[in-house]
Amino acid sequence: MSAAKVASFGFKQAELVALGKNLKKINAKLAKKEAEPEISFRKLPYDLISADIIEKIAKNLQGKFDALVVVGIGGSDLGAKALARALVMPNNRLFFIGDTTDPNSLNNLLAKISLKKTLFYVVSKSGETLETLANFIYLRDKVIKAVGLNRHKDHFIITTNEKSGKLLEICKKEGYALLAHYPGGGRFSVLSVNGLLPAAWLGLDIKKLLSGAREMDKMAKNDNWRENLPFIYAALHYLGYKKRKQNIAVLMPYLEALNSFSFWYRQLLAESLGKKYDLKGKLVSIGITPIASAGPKDQHSQLQLYNEGANDKIFTFIRAEKPVVDFKLPLYKNFGLEFLAGKSFDQLLKIEQLAVANSLMKNHRANATLILPEMNEYYLGQLFQFFELATVYLGELLGIDVFNQPGVEDSKNLMIKMLNE
Repeated sequence: MSAAKVASFGFKQAELVALGKNLKKINAKLAKKEAEPEISFRKLPYDLISADIIEKIAKNLQGKFDALVVVGIGGSDLGAKALARALVMPNNRLFFIGDTTDPNSLNNLLAKISLKKTLFYVVSKSGETLETLANFIYLRDKVIKAVGLNRHKDHFIITTNEKSGKLLEICKKEGYALLAHYPGGGRFSVLSVNGLLPAAWLGLDIKKLLSGAREMDKMAKNDNWRENLPFIYAALHYLGYKKRKQNIAVLMPYLEALNSFSFWYRQLLAESLGKKYDLKGKLVSIGITPIASAGPKDQHSQLQLYNEGANDKIFTFIRAEKPVVDFKLPLYKNFGLEFLAGKSFDQLLKIEQLAVANSLMKNHRANATLILPEMNEYYLGQLFQFFELATVYLGELLGIDVFNQPGVEDSKNLMIKMLNE
C-alpha cells in the first residue's frame, strides 16, 4: 500500500507520521467516553463474569434441545453467524432465520428442525425490528401448536434492551426468558451475549475468544502509532479515501471459513462510516463502500475489474499461516500436471493469494494482507476487535459519529407506515 509499491496510489511515510500525531488525542477522547453505551463494546472482552454465566446457560440448554435457531437481522445475527461459521462449519445444530421475510427461508428451516426439540434465540436491540418480529410471531404460533401454550415459553429466549420496545413488552407480559442486550449497538455486539451464546452452544471456547479480543484492545491503548495495528489500518484507509479517492474497501479472505465474516465487516463499515453530517453538523455525505469478496473464487469473477477497472479501491486479504486441515496432491502423469505432485492445498491457496496481491500491486492497486497464525477462537477474537477498533479510529479521523444510523431508521419508519396503510 506504500507509494514505493503502488506509486501515486499508495501512502508516503510522512503522511502516516503526520496522522500518527493524532493518536494520543483520539485515545484520550475514547478513554473519556468509556462509560458511554456506544463505546462499551471495548469492555466486552474483559467481562468474564458474563462469559461464565453464558457458558452455564449454554450447557444447560444443550441437554434440553437438539437445535438452536437465532432469530435476528443485521447486527443481531451477522456476528454470531460469522463466529459460528468460522470455527464450526458445517453443523446441524445452529440455524439462522429472521434476516428476511421471504417465506422460502422459513419453509426451509422448518424442514430441517423438530419444533419440539428446538430453542429459538430472538435478538433485537430496539425490540421493534420488523423482520425479527414477523419471524418470531410465526414461529411462536408453530411452537404453541407443537408443544402447547404452557410449554412453548421454554423454547424462547429473547435479547433486547431493558427500557422499551415490543419485544420487552412481550417478555414482561408473556414471561419469556430475557437476556439483556449490552448497551451498545448491534454491529458492535458480536462479543456480547448476541454472539457468545450461539458460540457456547456449539461448544466453542468463548473465554479464549475474549482473550484474543482483550489482547487487541490493549494494543489499541498504545499511543505510539507504530505499535497500534488498528490505528495503522484506519490511517491507511483514511489516506486512500481523502487523498487518492479510494472510496471502496474490498475484504477478500482466502479462508472459506471467513466468508460470513466478510458480511459482518460489510455492515460494520457501511453503517458506521456512511454519514450525511460530520460531528460539527456540516453536510459531508461521506463514506467508504465495503465489498464482501472471497478468494480464490472471486479471482474468476471480480479480478478483471479489480486489476483494470477504476483505481478507486483498497484491498484487504486475510489468510492463515497454519491450516486446520490439509491434503497433498498425488502424482498425475502425462498431462503436464506433474508440477502439482506433492503440493498441498494450503500451498496452492497461499500462492494464489500472493499472486493476486502482487498482480494488483503491479497494476498500482493498494492492498494489504492480514495474517492469522491459525484459525482458532483466540485469533478470531483478535480479528473482530481489530476491525471494530479500526472502524472507530477511521470515524474519528473522518470527524463523524460512528455509532448512529439515521439512514436505517428512516426506512424502518416508512415500512411501518406502509404496512399500517
